[in-house]
Amino acid sequence: MNTILVPLDGSVRAEQILPYMRRLAPILDAKLYLLQVVPEMPEDEPFAMTVAEAYQRGSGPTATQRERERHSWETQRWHAEGYLESQAVLLQPEGIRVDFEVRLGDPAEEIIAVAEEQRATLIALATHGYSGLKRWTLGSVTDKVVHAATAPVFIIRSATQTHSSDSDVGFKRILVPLDGSMLAKQALPLATDLARRAGAGLLLLQTVAPTIKVFPNQLHPMPHYATMLPMLREQADYELGALATQLRQADVPTTTVVANGHAAEVIVDVARQRQSDLILMATHGYGGIRRWALGSVADKVLHAATTPLVLVRARPVAEA
Repeated sequence: MNTILVPLDGSVRAEQILPYMRRLAPILDAKLYLLQVVPEMPEDEPFAMTVAEAYQRGSGPTATQRERERHSWETQRWHAEGYLESQAVLLQPEGIRVDFEVRLGDPAEEIIAVAEEQRATLIALATHGYSGLKRWTLGSVTDKVVHAATAPVFIIRSATQTHSSDSDVGFKRILVPLDGSMLAKQALPLATDLARRAGAGLLLLQTVAPTIKVFPNQLHPMPHYATMLPMLREQADYELGALATQLRQADVPTTTVVANGHAAEVIVDVARQRQSDLILMATHGYGGIRRWALGSVADKVLHAATTPLVLVRARPVAEA
C-alpha cells in the first residue's frame, strides 16, 4: 500500500490539505500518515529565556528549569497526539487507513526524515499554518521540504476559509508542463498513473520563449525573433503531438497546448483558464535554445498558483 505523509500543525489552515487527501488516498490505494512536529525549543515560553540567561551567566539550567522544559514538551506532545488521533478518527469511517506520529525537532527536517522512514510515495501539505505556542510557518517549511525531499510533494495554497464540502475537490484535469527535455518528462509516470486511477485527462503544456543573444563579430547572425518563434512553436507542437498520441494509445485522454511567454506565468494562466484541478511538474528541466530551468519555474509556480501543485524531483539524465 502507498503511504501519503500529511504534516499538520494543529491549525485550520493546515487542515485544508485533508479534503484533497480524503479524495486522493482511495484513488492511490494509500494510507495517510499524519505527522505533527513539536519544535525542540519553544521560543515563546518564558522559561526558555531563563535557561538562555542562565547559560550566559556561565551556569547551565537548574533541575527545576530542566523539569519545566521537559514538562512543557510532554504537554505539547500530549496535545499533539490527541489532535492527530481526533483527525484520524474523522478519516477512518471513510475507509481510509490512518497512522499518526508526533516528533520533536525541526519541522522540515523531521518531515523529510519521516518520509524516508515510511517510504512515503507522496508528501502533502498546505503552504501556511499557525497554531499558537507550537506554531511553525508551513510556507518556509514547504520550501525546505520541496528542495530536500526525494518523494513528490503535493502542495496547496491555504486560504482564509476552508472548502464547504469535499465535493469541491476533484482530479479530472491534470496540467503537465514540459519543455522538451527528458528531465521534465519525469513527471509523466506519476501524472499518467494518477490520470488512469482517477479517470482524469492530461493537458500537456509547453511554452515558447526563445532567448536571443547577439555576440560581437558574429559571422552568422541569429534569426530574428519573429522568424524563430514559428519554428519553435512548430517543433513544440510536433513533440507534444507525438507524446499525446502515445498517451492516448495507452488509454489516457490527452490534449496539448503550446503558448508564448514566460513559463511560470503561462503555467499559472493556463491552469486557471483551462480549470485544471492539478498542476504536476518536475522540478528541473532544460531544452536547448528554448530551455527554461524548471527548478526556478517550479518555485515561481509554487508561490503564484492557486491550483494544487505536485512537484516531482527529477533525476539527472544523459540527453542526446
